[in-house]
Amino acid sequence: MNRRDALKGLGLSLGYVIATPTILSMLQSCTSHAEQWTPLFFSNKQGHILQKLVDLILPKTKDTAGALDVNVPQFIDLFVSKTISDEEKEIYKTGLDAVMEELGILNDEPLALKTEHFESLLSKYLRITRAQRLAYILEEDLVFQTLTTIRDQTVFAYITSKEIGENVLAYNPIPGQQKGCISVEEATGGKAWSL
Repeated sequence: MNRRDALKGLGLSLGYVIATPTILSMLQSCTSHAEQWTPLFFSNKQGHILQKLVDLILPKTKDTAGALDVNVPQFIDLFVSKTISDEEKEIYKTGLDAVMEELGILNDEPLALKTEHFESLLSKYLRITRAQRLAYILEEDLVFQTLTTIRDQTVFAYITSKEIGENVLAYNPIPGQQKGCISVEEATGGKAWSL
């Protein structure tokens, strides 16, 4: 299986359709630093909120890069601006506004918020039981749907980034031999394959 097929399969499993080679180039093109980033699709306030959420969803550890280190917010911004319909874009922006309203900053500056506010929001909507998840789905809760989408897109962008694919996941662009019926521990040292 080549990288394109793997990404296409991964994208379909997350609910996204990777239809053009443009998406693949977008995976590598997000190289600007977060402090210099000006969103293409999101407002500056929405971009700031997205950065905070993404950083809490996949934070940097001593051994691995975080979502901000591999430019996940920039990827999500580019991905949304280039791949979804105008109607879906409007729903996405409305969802981010609902998230800001839940945080109590729809008309205020988000800089006053502390990390605890974002952690509380993520706990309320994403660290929940199956029954709570079903209740949010049945209510068609816009904040829940938006945070779930952001989480899914964050994971998708993170695991398909060059840094993570080559340096964290097991990476072998030209496999040499097929070894059947061996453990993942023996094959890759316990790492998932990036291809």
